[in-house]
Amino acid sequence: MLDKLKTLLGEAAAAYTDAQIELALEMAEQEAAAYTNRALDDDLRLIACRMAIVKLNRTNTEGLAAQSYSGVNESFIDGYPQDIMMLLNRKRKVKLL
Repeated sequence: MLDKLKTLLGEAAAAYTDAQIELALEMAEQEAAAYTNRALDDDLRLIACRMAIVKLNRTNTEGLAAQSYSGVNESFIDGYPQDIMMLLNRKRKVKLL
């Protein structure tokens, strides 16, 4: 999965160590499994791969969506993009009490 993630990152993969990429992937897999209440399958692993890319791209700018220097404006992103959340919601298994 590490090779697939590096392929998706393209040239940006050179900015991260293998350990950073593996950690982001591991964190994303745990988040995906916890959110969906399911064990990881191939579909969830691919979704987690996309989540890891988001995590890596936000490194050192966590949540920053836009920044303006002259007016000192900053806006922040909350959570994952809508397309990833849509995929996670499709796989989500609701717990009944």
